[in-house]
Amino acid sequence: MSALVSVADGLWSIHHHEFGIGVMRIGTRTNVLRLADGTLALHSPGPLDEAHLAAIRALGTVSTVVVPNLMHTSFTARAVAAFPDARVVAVAGAAAKVPGLKVDEVFGETLPGCLRGVAEGMPLAGCPALGEQVLFLPASRTVVSVDLAFNLHGATGITRALMWLNAANDRFCVTRLARASFIKDAAAARASVARMADAWDIERIVVSHGDVVSVGGRASLRAAWADV
Repeated sequence: MSALVSVADGLWSIHHHEFGIGVMRIGTRTNVLRLADGTLALHSPGPLDEAHLAAIRALGTVSTVVVPNLMHTSFTARAVAAFPDARVVAVAGAAAKVPGLKVDEVFGETLPGCLRGVAEGMPLAGCPALGEQVLFLPASRTVVSVDLAFNLHGATGITRALMWLNAANDRFCVTRLARASFIKDAAAARASVARMADAWDIERIVVSHGDVVSVGGRASLRAAWADV
């Protein structure tokens, strides 16, 4: 079973290795952030079971559920039900993707108040189907993202074959599928990623699909988007 592990000070992650889309096992990731008031934010919740929920509750009170991407909403309702007193902070359009979801604050020009003091944020431009808001935790120099890139290592079987077609095996990259399906304005997307790399002193990068980039995050981000 995927376990809750520490990624950096004030940041934990559950990598749901077994998660797949069709025949592909590409995993997904739930992140847990410690907020300035000591409570927790559940970021991009995945398929959390009772053991996962117990491990999260052992860290403290979940005050916030963050929906940072329009493609990763399948498990939002379950997370909100598990933490009914939590506020919901979401990207624009998330409420339409999750029937009955009450959004308390939408990502806009400024970061939602509950995230301030811990995180900075920028939208990934040029990718309207993703609508992704990328976060940066200055204290640990960590980017917390969803579909900013893939970082799949050690895939096997049909997943490896399909990721070979996607030019996404054993590397931190923007996949062929993302380029074809999600990036509608490549120049705008590249410019927004360049702003992130220029503004943030990035060491780590957390992505939903694949391993955490533990070192050299700024250079890795620039390289992954250089030819998009």
